[in-house]
Amino acid sequence: MSLQFFSQLSDNLGRLLEYADDFNVIVKVGNHPEFAVFQAHSVILRARSEYFRAALSSNWAKKEGECFVFEKPNISPAVFDVILSAHPS
Repeated sequence: MSLQFFSQLSDNLGRLLEYADDFNVIVKVGNHPEFAVFQAHSVILRARSEYFRAALSSNWAKKEGECFVFEKPNISPAVFDVILSAHPS
């Protein structure tokens, strides 16, 4: 497959980070006054993070309705935004 194909695929998958349509994960981070709610896709989180691969397993994950919900008061919204958007090396 061509480099152009993989570049386009990467761009397409990256859009899932920008547009949370059809999200199935909610991550609540921080504490008042710095608190934020992030919406994400489990498939993207699993692919990018060993932590979320384990956290989204059936043994650990908590669901509310159709969404997995995580509360991470010890992570600031700014830091979690970097975690979500950082490209793995």
